[in-house]
Amino acid sequence: MRKTKDGRTLNAAVFERLRDDILTGKLLPGQQLKVSQLAEAHGVSLNVVREALNRLAGEQLVEIEPQYGFTVRGLSAEDLVDLFQQRIIFEGIALRQSIAKGDLEWQSQVVAAHHRLSRTPMTSPDDATKLNPQWLARHEEFNFVMMQACGSKRLLQIVRQLAEASAIYQRALLPVLSESAERETEHADLLDAILAGDADKAASVLTLHMRKTCDRMLPFLMQGGGDEARASSGPSGARASTARPRRPRAAKEKAGTQA
Repeated sequence: MRKTKDGRTLNAAVFERLRDDILTGKLLPGQQLKVSQLAEAHGVSLNVVREALNRLAGEQLVEIEPQYGFTVRGLSAEDLVDLFQQRIIFEGIALRQSIAKGDLEWQSQVVAAHHRLSRTPMTSPDDATKLNPQWLARHEEFNFVMMQACGSKRLLQIVRQLAEASAIYQRALLPVLSESAERETEHADLLDAILAGDADKAASVLTLHMRKTCDRMLPFLMQGGGDEARASSGPSGARASTARPRRPRAAKEKAGTQA
């Protein structure tokens, strides 16, 4: 089996590249993924790409529809609500366990992650209406560091997968103007509760923060008062697909040489 210079197999390398492209928004929600174009772009066989896309489907980042092929998972109001409900449950458990088991070294890591987050501008240097990718990366880091002392690899895996799924929504839909101060206050309150060893307060602040984040994004998915969202343009310019996750068409036209 062919390997890359760093020792990874081509299959693993292509999987990681495509996964990163989805999580960072290079491949848009609802965008069709053409196997032949991806194979040519990455210089690999069709089978390598198919294997990577099937693995991504297993992580619910890609969808497969008979006679239509592969697409990046679309955005929907129903999925967004479910996603954050599950984050509240699992991250609440992980945070409580981390506070119970975490030591001084863990607390120091949480403080350092919060410091990096608080010193990173929330808006993009190039466009004040867009989320700064570095801020979002540090927000994800702070969130994960808080959970990493929970003592369960399986729980951490669930937490990471849910957080990565929500990051797709945040990059596409999260408003950034006039709310950065409020979010920073919530992060500071969360840090204070962790350092005080107050698991109830920390879980309460986290739950409120999650609900507010979800509520900020929902209007960009809802249209016409229905339970499902139709294609709409969010504040970052990315387009959300129809709320029916089995037929994400909205970004189909945007599939260029990457797809």
